[in-house]
Amino acid sequence: MLMSHFCDKRRGQPGERLVSDIAQINRDNLVVMRKNLLESLGGFSETTVQNAEWLYMLQEETRHSVSIEGYFATEQELKAILTGRKTAAEILNYYRTAQTLYDLAVQYAREEVLRLDMPLVWHVHSELFRALSERRGAFRRGGIQIQGAKVRPPEFDVDTYVRAWIQLSLGWLKSLPILAALARSHALFESIHPFEDGNGRAGRILLNWLAVIKGYTPIIIKGFTQEERDRYYHALEEADQGLQPGFPAPQPAALQKRLERGDFARLEALLFEGLSASMDPLIAAALERQEPLMEFRSLAPVLNARESTLRQWVHRGKLIAIKRGNRLFSHPRLLLE
Repeated sequence: MLMSHFCDKRRGQPGERLVSDIAQINRDNLVVMRKNLLESLGGFSETTVQNAEWLYMLQEETRHSVSIEGYFATEQELKAILTGRKTAAEILNYYRTAQTLYDLAVQYAREEVLRLDMPLVWHVHSELFRALSERRGAFRRGGIQIQGAKVRPPEFDVDTYVRAWIQLSLGWLKSLPILAALARSHALFESIHPFEDGNGRAGRILLNWLAVIKGYTPIIIKGFTQEERDRYYHALEEADQGLQPGFPAPQPAALQKRLERGDFARLEALLFEGLSASMDPLIAAALERQEPLMEFRSLAPVLNARESTLRQWVHRGKLIAIKRGNRLFSHPRLLLE
């Protein structure tokens, strides 16, 4: 059954450690190596937004993201929604918005153009609430509370806070490793909570807009289970600690100073996990169009390692592998060193 129940809340329950054996510097290196490998295999010129792997990734990102907000759909239900055999405007709007925005972001990535502005923010929210709200694309006019969260979004000057977020996000993307930049941008947007409704969905699409425009794939933040949602909520809560006592004036320098009091380790690890989940199948598919993948029992002697070691490398993010049935497949070129 398709469940449609909105729930804009965060819970501060600690989740399990995320990729705890991967140090921050290794995560940064591993995502860059993934990007370079994808580019060497054709990049977005080959892995376009129309191929099967990209479309499946987009469907999974949609299902997870809307599940975080309380809209649940199986793969079959999502296909029925996309073909018009079922009605679920919130889910359909998310998929269509993500598909269009990520396609445009790919074009900007090809031209190495970094774009983020107010019309884009308004447009994302407007498309998410097409035929659902008369105030789609409009910032809230008063205070708001995020149920279960310690941070309290600013009551006034929402427009000015979002403009400061844009300026800071663009600066972070130019000066910080990608995971650090995206974690700060996402935590600040969700803390500002500029809309009356749909801030989580809008924030995750804008997060992925920035990831794609920098040459990465959309990030799949898991949200099917309560445990997965709690991991996400807790990561955000740790990241916005500096803003929990209250928001400073809507000035970029003041916001950045306060935001940096937060702990971004858990959120960066979660983003690494979500980025790997979307990039790895695309990379494996791109390579397989050139060379066949190898089952682990055949790959192990080639890499002079045991199959158990290969599985450890997968867990640590240094070996890209895909699962078919009960068997794992990879290739020497998918070992990131």
